[in-house]
Amino acid sequence: MLFRGTLKVLTLLAASSAANAHSWVEQVRRIDSSGAFTGPVGYPIGYVNRTAPNFSDTAAQNKILDTKPNPPVCKPKANAYATVNRLSASAGDYVALLYEENGHVTQPFLTPRPYRDGLVSVYGTLQHQDSDGINDVLNSWTADGKGGNGKGKLLGTHYYDDGQCYQNAGKNFAIPIYATRYKEHGLDELLCQTDFQLPDDLPESGIYTVMWVWDWPLITSDTQNTTEIYTSCAEIQLGPRKAGKGAEKIQFSNKNAINQAAISSQLGKQFEATGLGIGTNSPAAPTGMPTQSEGQATTDPSPTVTSAPSESSAPASSTTKKHKSKSKGKVKTVTVTADPITTTAWHTVTVGIGGVGIGAGTGQVATSTPQASSSKKATATLTSSSQSISANSSQPMPTSNLPVTSISKFLKARSTGRARRDGNGQA
Repeated sequence: MLFRGTLKVLTLLAASSAANAHSWVEQVRRIDSSGAFTGPVGYPIGYVNRTAPNFSDTAAQNKILDTKPNPPVCKPKANAYATVNRLSASAGDYVALLYEENGHVTQPFLTPRPYRDGLVSVYGTLQHQDSDGINDVLNSWTADGKGGNGKGKLLGTHYYDDGQCYQNAGKNFAIPIYATRYKEHGLDELLCQTDFQLPDDLPESGIYTVMWVWDWPLITSDTQNTTEIYTSCAEIQLGPRKAGKGAEKIQFSNKNAINQAAISSQLGKQFEATGLGIGTNSPAAPTGMPTQSEGQATTDPSPTVTSAPSESSAPASSTTKKHKSKSKGKVKTVTVTADPITTTAWHTVTVGIGGVGIGAGTGQVATSTPQASSSKKATATLTSSSQSISANSSQPMPTSNLPVTSISKFLKARSTGRARRDGNGQA
């Protein structure tokens, strides 16, 4: 009995230690017409093999705790590909950035963090320089390429928790999310991924740099966060298109191994969110974005959700700015469950007089969208994601930070209490 108790304690300590580590892109993969990864693996700038004698978290990651001095968004690119390969791809190709969750997905309550462990934004540029700062890119570059200094584009935004990934916890099934996903997929671990499409207008030669930016602030209250950002960058060697004009259609195959394929919902919905919300609650639904209903993708109506995010969740921005509510009308809060799929998440929406709304006049609903995940992937037909969103659109252009500015008193009280309880955890 003593031995078993000691072993359990050691396993929990090991899992907790993993959650103290952080994340970076491990691999860059091209996605073929069946949704599977294809071709040689590409690597990020500053890649360090985990088996190398000089490996450490600090050597591999690019950590930003203060954005005021505008630190570089990427590690130096000189000699970055002297010993490892760039990914080779063409305009319109779909790409996956793979990373380990390091306990942040499977143990999300160790510290109070945003909904589904924050937001990952992917940016791209043909004009990357080592001097490009985080403020030049994050919250600046937009999907139409006209934001900020105009050097790059926002290519996609997805949650850090992709809805299916988990890290090896030594079969410690006392960790609920790990236990659920392990039993679902039967793999020792499953890397997380961020999927996106390269712009259709890229040249047929040259280098295109993509930037993976994970916004993961520490929540100190419903209205204040402490900045914590991690970035990885990768160079892609551009080549000629392989088949005519336009992007290749993707017909997801149910024969794909889950650890060797993209996530259809990510390719079908280019922007899952445009910013963090309040506390640990889910942000408002994006506006002016490509959606599945606009021809992006169709999936089988009964996906399986392997695990659910935290209850009544909505994130905040990784800044110390306070968000003041501008809502004046009476509101009431109702709690509803999702459509009949396997999930334990509760969805909280705020209904205003005359319609549904929680944003600053956007009429959007703060709701979580569980990621579909199954070893038997749903069949989906995917056409090219819209890479050119008109700057003259009546709907707002996407940025990576559009916080929700209204919340009911009831919901705020719940999230405040939760932040206080979770505040005892250690990062």
